[in-house]
Amino acid sequence: MSKPMATLQYSIEVSCTKCHRTSDLANQDDDCTISQAIFNNRWDDLQGLEVYCNHCGHEFEIEGVEY
Repeated sequence: MSKPMATLQYSIEVSCTKCHRTSDLANQDDDCTISQAIFNNRWDDLQGLEVYCNHCGHEFEIEGVEY
């Protein structure tokens, strides 16, 4: 009998400064900047990170990640 595999799922939600809708930053982490910082306990590395809203396309910087 094989053992089941565990699956890690995460999200990092941010509210757009323009349209105020919520976007998941994990969906725009193509270069792994966000996941590397989160999973290596370097949360402060994300301060000032430029992100974009998945809904309206507005680009803005995040202040940091609250956990």
